[in-house]
Amino acid sequence: MGNVLSHDEVDSLLNGISDGKVKTETDTPERGKGLNVYDFKSRAGPSFASMPALGTINERFVGSSRASLSAATRSGIDVTISSTESVPFDEFSRSIPLPSSLNIFKMAPLKGFALLVMEGPLVFAFVDTFFGGKGDGQAKPEGKDFTPIETRIMEKVIGIILGDLEHAWSDVHNIKMALTRSEMDPKFAAIAKPNDSVMVSRFKVEFGNTTGNMTICIPYSTIAPLREQLKQGLQNEKVEADQRWRKYIQEKIKGLALNVRCTLGMTKITGRELLDIKVDDIIPLDQGVNDLITVSVEDIPKFKGFPGTRNSKQAIRISESVNKE
Repeated sequence: MGNVLSHDEVDSLLNGISDGKVKTETDTPERGKGLNVYDFKSRAGPSFASMPALGTINERFVGSSRASLSAATRSGIDVTISSTESVPFDEFSRSIPLPSSLNIFKMAPLKGFALLVMEGPLVFAFVDTFFGGKGDGQAKPEGKDFTPIETRIMEKVIGIILGDLEHAWSDVHNIKMALTRSEMDPKFAAIAKPNDSVMVSRFKVEFGNTTGNMTICIPYSTIAPLREQLKQGLQNEKVEADQRWRKYIQEKIKGLALNVRCTLGMTKITGRELLDIKVDDIIPLDQGVNDLITVSVEDIPKFKGFPGTRNSKQAIRISESVNKE
């Protein structure tokens, strides 16, 4: 209780502060000094929701890669979309499991490079399949490089995948995918600066007893020139649907059976003359030998031509079209 001030001592202290006889700490830190501003928007970068065409591209890629990889390996391979996100490149690099096949490719005519990551279990499974196995390749110890044979086989697989990716992008922009080089260490696959935003699409690949992830990483700066086209995903989907139905209808029309009739000439006769016609009688027509005859399709005049023969069969040589509104 000895440290408790009395009432008179408290009054004396307050009076001293008011008169300036008692010094107090008046130094206050400047506002914001020593603090770094964290911009959540800039770190997260653009989202897939703002570019719906990227989702359409991924869906097309899944369908194409599922079919082409199954055909190449002669086994059933299932490819599905696992996740899509926009993250800083250094965060993505730290998430790459080892060992993995890191494949840097070019998206001409766009600037910069993109990255296709194939996890180790998938690499060994593809190698096992190409050598007649069932895709049950054993995982390799971390840090060991792929053999030349494994690298060569993966180049073939990556070529197939890039071809599917190129096809998936075709309705948005004509892009040529070309493999530049392959690495195993993420430090040698720096396609962007650590803080640059990258668009990351992960795909789950299943075949045999093996399941792994295939990841496509594209810097936002690379696809930025196409941001307007990528924002119009729904419109592109509608155009694609229209083109698909147009092609379907065209193929069906090409398979239709049509009646074609050629009118060599016409004349008028009476009923009595018709009844009196005998074998070897000649009926004069209103067209000469050198006159054009009309070719009708489903009783609609479409062409004009000259009669003749071809390969010992009667034929018509089309010379002009009949233009009728």
